[in-house]
Amino acid sequence: MNEIKVFNNEIEMGLRILVILKCIYPKSLDVEMINYYDYFSLHSKDVGGEKSLHADVPNRSGELSVKRGLIQDSLNMLMLKGLVEHRYSKSGIKYIASEEVAPFIDNLSASYTQDLIKSTIWVCNHFKSMSNKEIRSFVLRNKNKWGSEITYCTIGNIDE
Repeated sequence: MNEIKVFNNEIEMGLRILVILKCIYPKSLDVEMINYYDYFSLHSKDVGGEKSLHADVPNRSGELSVKRGLIQDSLNMLMLKGLVEHRYSKSGIKYIASEEVAPFIDNLSASYTQDLIKSTIWVCNHFKSMSNKEIRSFVLRNKNKWGSEITYCTIGNIDE
């Protein structure tokens, strides 16, 4: 029996990638930058935004190390559907939104998707003047802070 993932699957990640590539267009991004922009869009408070789309869970910066395979699988799916194109550059393979992406994204109306779009637009504007090297340095300087806030836990029985 195949396991069906409800969250963190190729479709959910694919939607986030499409939003990122639409917002950053005509710029193209490699897998590493897609990973960073995805994290920034979900946890924008960590990078100077007002409110994060996802909860401020402990050790959330660990997301940066586990999503690469999912991003690649999602990009492969999106390329098969004609929504994303790849480009070869001196620095490696980069991905860009096809002309089909804007009408697709513009027709999505769920509140989560609209919040994701707003957050991603803010992220793209916030980081647009930074080079990939500067973004990489920013992440390396700050990732140990993301999710290291003091957290509280309850020890004992529910009835205590």
